[in-house]
Amino acid sequence: MHSRNSGIGYLLMAIFCCLLLSLAAHAGEDDFEPTAENLWKAKQAGDLEKAARIKAILDAEAARCWGSVVHEETGNDVPGVFPPIKDDAFSRPASWGNDVTISQGVVSGGISSDYDNSGNVYAVRCSTHLGSPRARVIVYRSTDHGVSWSRLCYFYNASGIEYSYPVVLTGTDGDPDKLYVFYLRSSNNGDVRVARYTITGSLEDYLSVKEDSDTVTYFTVCANFGIGNRLMVAYEKERMGYSTPWLYTIRSTNRGDTWGDQFVVSSNGWHPDLGYGYGGYTYLVYTKQIGLDTDIGFGRSTDWGVTWGDFEVLTSDSWDDDFAKVAALHRITPTTQYVWVGYNHDQNNSGDWNMRFAYSTNAGVNWSKNHSLASDDMYDEIACDLWVARKTEVTYVNICYLRARRLSLYQMWFDIYWGFANTNNPAVWNDNIDVTEHWAALSYDGREVCQGTYPDLEPAGGWSGLVYAGQTPFDNFEGLYFDSREWTGVEEEPGQEANPREFTLEDNYPNPFNPHTRIAYFLPRACQVKLEVFNVLGQKIRTLVNEDQSAGNREVSWDGRNQAGEEVASGVYFYKLQAEEFTETKKMVLIR
Repeated sequence: MHSRNSGIGYLLMAIFCCLLLSLAAHAGEDDFEPTAENLWKAKQAGDLEKAARIKAILDAEAARCWGSVVHEETGNDVPGVFPPIKDDAFSRPASWGNDVTISQGVVSGGISSDYDNSGNVYAVRCSTHLGSPRARVIVYRSTDHGVSWSRLCYFYNASGIEYSYPVVLTGTDGDPDKLYVFYLRSSNNGDVRVARYTITGSLEDYLSVKEDSDTVTYFTVCANFGIGNRLMVAYEKERMGYSTPWLYTIRSTNRGDTWGDQFVVSSNGWHPDLGYGYGGYTYLVYTKQIGLDTDIGFGRSTDWGVTWGDFEVLTSDSWDDDFAKVAALHRITPTTQYVWVGYNHDQNNSGDWNMRFAYSTNAGVNWSKNHSLASDDMYDEIACDLWVARKTEVTYVNICYLRARRLSLYQMWFDIYWGFANTNNPAVWNDNIDVTEHWAALSYDGREVCQGTYPDLEPAGGWSGLVYAGQTPFDNFEGLYFDSREWTGVEEEPGQEANPREFTLEDNYPNPFNPHTRIAYFLPRACQVKLEVFNVLGQKIRTLVNEDQSAGNREVSWDGRNQAGEEVASGVYFYKLQAEEFTETKKMVLIR
C-alpha cells in the first residue's frame, strides 16, 4: 500500500513538474511575442539580442502593404420618434445655446464629428436601411457654425453588410481638400475601410485599410494636425489561442491611397484611442488585462507611428478601467505638449462608474495618475470624449461625458456634461456642467454617444461644441443633436463669453417650452429697457422688464402666465425687446 502511494506521488510530482516546465516555456513565448511593447521592454532591460529578433519580425510584418482596393458601396433618412426636451432644460447654463437637431431617426453603431479650416462642421452616423439599423453611413455638414445642418453625402449596402464606428476627418493636403469617412464593415469578420471625398462631398474612392479574414472588432483613427496626408488606424484583432485581443497600428502617408507599416503594438489590448500632437508625436491608449482587472495602457511614438515606445500603465489599482480617450495640445516644441487621458473607472468594482483622468506636462514622458474628474456615488459618470483645437497656441482641453440620473425606481436618464482644463492647472476641470437639452443615449463608449468639435475658429481656439445621440422614453439612440458655446478671444480666460458690441436679442430657450423659458439679451450700454410678451392677435400678455438697466448680458424667465398670474393657453407667442432705437421681436411656442 505504501509502495503504491509512493508511485502515485512520484507520478503526480512528474506531472506537476511537466506543467511547470510547460508554463515556463509558454511564459517565455509570451515574453517574446513580437510586439512593439515587448521590443521596448527588451531595450529597457538591455537584452539587445531579443530586441533585434523582435525588431526583425516587426520589420517583416511592416513590409506587408495593402494597396488601393475599390469597393462599390451604394449611395434617405428614415424619420423616427422625436426625443423629448428634458424636464430641467430651462435651467441649463446660458453660456450654451439651443440644441440643434441634425437628424431624426435611429442613430446606431457610433457617431463622429470634425471641422475644416473654414469653420464648417461635419457629423457622421450610421443609420437604418431596409430594416437593418447599421446599413447606411451619412455625413452632415453645417456651414453656419452649427445653426443649421444638411446631408452632404452617404452610402449604404443592400447585401446584409453592417457598418459601425464611423469616423469623419478633414484634410487640407490635397487638390481639392479631403473628407475621410472611416468605418468598420462586417464582411470578412471585420474590415476597416475609408470612403474618401472632396471637402464638398464628391466621392473619390472607397479604399481598403485593413481587409482580410482576421477578426477585427474595434478601431480608431487620427490625422495629423488637420492636414490629413498622414493617417493612422489602431485596431484590435482576435487571435486563436489568446484570451485577449492583439493591438495593431497601420499608417498611410499619401492620403489613404496605400496602407503599410503595420505594427503589432501589444498582445494584450482593446478599445484603442489615438491622438496626434505635433511634430510626429502620437499617443495611443487602450484597455489591457492585468491580473483579474482591466487597466489603461499607454504608448508613445515620436515619428508618426513608425516606431513605438514609452509604454506604461496609467492606472494602478485592482478595479476595472476601460474606454480611455486621449488628447494632446499641438505645441510647436513637441516636448512641451500637455496630454490628457480620460477613462471609465469602476469604483471598488461595485458597479458605481466614475470618470477619472491622468495627465502629462512633457509629452507623455512622465504622468500624474489616478485623478478623479467626476465621482458622485449617486450617479454613474461614463463614456467621455476629449478634444483640443488644432492650433499651436491653444492651452486648454475639452471633455464631455455621460452622467446617469435616476428619475424613478425603473427609469434612468443620461445627461451630457462638459468641462475644460488648461495648462495653468492641468489637474483641475472647470465648469463640469450639464449642457444638453435632450436626453442622451446610453453607452459606456463615448464614440457611440458624444463627440467634441469646434463650430467656429477664433484666435484662442474657437467655440467648443459637441454632437450627441439622443434617446426617447422607448428607444435608445434616437436623434442626432448639436450644441455649442462661445469662447472668449482671450486665451488666459477660457470659459468666459465673448460679448457682442451691439444690442442683441437671443432666441428663447428652450423653444418649444412648458412652462418655463429663458429670454437673454445684451445691452452695450446703460439704458431704459422694455421686454413684453404678445399673443398672435397682437394683444399684450405680460410685461417682463420695464426699467433702467446697466450694460451687459441680461436674462429673464417667463413662466407662461399673464400679467394677472393666470396660465395662458398653448400656442404661439411673441416677445419684443425695446432699448433706445433698438427694437426686435421673436417667436416662441408654449406647449402644455
